[in-house]
Amino acid sequence: MIIIVKNQNKKRILIKSISVISLLAMFWLYYQHMSSKFQEQNALLTTELEIKKEIEKQTTSKSVKLEKTIYKEAVVVVNLIGQKYIRSVKIVKDKLLIVCDFGTNIEPVLIRYGVNAMLKSTDTDIKLALDLKTIVESKYES
Repeated sequence: MIIIVKNQNKKRILIKSISVISLLAMFWLYYQHMSSKFQEQNALLTTELEIKKEIEKQTTSKSVKLEKTIYKEAVVVVNLIGQKYIRSVKIVKDKLLIVCDFGTNIEPVLIRYGVNAMLKSTDTDIKLALDLKTIVESKYES
């Protein structure tokens, strides 16, 4: 005959329950700590992203304004010379390059831009180069 004695030790049950509760408490505290850390990081990233978007918006608005200024200046030059005499209008580096026919009257352009208008005359055409840097600076000041 086999006799099994079940011995329930209250100390052992108490130690096991305390260890399980402390383990659960540690996991919960770790979760709370990491959650707050991630929220802080997320807040920093969102503020950085907003700042970058604002800076990008400002730079794009400046570039659009600059582009419109250059375009308007090209239109003014084409109107001064006469559209039928113009062969091409290009932007090369920081110059507005205008190629027109040989017999074109370019006096209005030379009067308007003065020293900023560089002129090269060949047998077939006349090339005008206007310094965009000074034009843009004068437009932004006014």
